[in-house]
Amino acid sequence: MKKAFILLVAGLMLAACNNDDKSENASDTDKKSAATESQEQAGSETADDQVGLEEGLKADSTEVEYEDIAKGDVPANTKVTFKGTVFAVEDGRFGLKKDVTDSTEDVLWVDDIRLGERTEIPNGTTVTVYGSYTDTDEQDVPKMRAVFIDQK
Repeated sequence: MKKAFILLVAGLMLAACNNDDKSENASDTDKKSAATESQEQAGSETADDQVGLEEGLKADSTEVEYEDIAKGDVPANTKVTFKGTVFAVEDGRFGLKKDVTDSTEDVLWVDDIRLGERTEIPNGTTVTVYGSYTDTDEQDVPKMRAVFIDQK
């Protein structure tokens, strides 16, 4: 009687395992197709979101001149636009000047945290930087964070 009971329990356990494997395989396929579909939608939404974010930031930013920053007229963490020419590139930072021929002109340092496609920006390139003015560094040199950089 014990042997028959053990065989019956073992048979039920094996039958239960076989049914679970079939349903797991079917649900794995469903999960994979749902994940692929979700990734495709996220990819297209990400590109659309990126364009919307870029347009929104550019529209909300205010163009500033170096003189305004130096006077303290631009509060920290303000969305700004600054146009200048790259004269130095160091460790993910750009040094910008309005006029690179003027050796006495002050510098605005830009921390490059660009969203979107990253390309190298060589010295002498005129750029428009969209981001936020962050304040000054240890040497009282104004700096900003570049979220988008347009090359001319």
